[in-house]
Amino acid sequence: MKFQTISVVLSGLVDILFDRFIDHSSERRPPEQKLYLGSDNLVVLPGNNITSFLFGNQSGCAKAFEGKKAKDYLRIGQSHVFLNSPMIPFLDEAGQELRFDKFGDKFWILTESAVTRKGALCIKQEAKDRPVIKRPWQLAFEMCLIENPIISENKLYNWLVMGGMQIGLGSYRPRFGRFEVKEWSIKE
Repeated sequence: MKFQTISVVLSGLVDILFDRFIDHSSERRPPEQKLYLGSDNLVVLPGNNITSFLFGNQSGCAKAFEGKKAKDYLRIGQSHVFLNSPMIPFLDEAGQELRFDKFGDKFWILTESAVTRKGALCIKQEAKDRPVIKRPWQLAFEMCLIENPIISENKLYNWLVMGGMQIGLGSYRPRFGRFEVKEWSIKE
């Protein structure tokens, strides 16, 4: 099988919000526990979040941009597109990895309540603290695309460009988590 390795750099246009799921407990969690942290407090985004951004059943790019053909893109995409890293470090504007130490300079806390439904069934939940990374932020990763009949390198690029503006990453999107594709190159 033939495949391409694509180097991608995404650059945040707005701050990015997190609300990492821990468990179903009703226990209040401090906001720093809602960040995705690697060793030495390296702030990361799970690669699965990029895959979900592209191929999520509810709010992924395939569903948002491909209409009735979305199910074909979902079926092929989940087996023919993958990331080389399970965790993608967040970078600052200079390309240095972001590490969490405290809220203040690069990180802040949003305290708002979420509305879980619309209309007469509206349920407003208790306000909770969620961590936010201030912009500018970047994500640099490699994506592999196995040759297939419907998803091309151009299709993936277009999804990232449109999805970066209309869908975004993280929580409470697209208010938070909008991005642009800063770099896109095929590795030979």
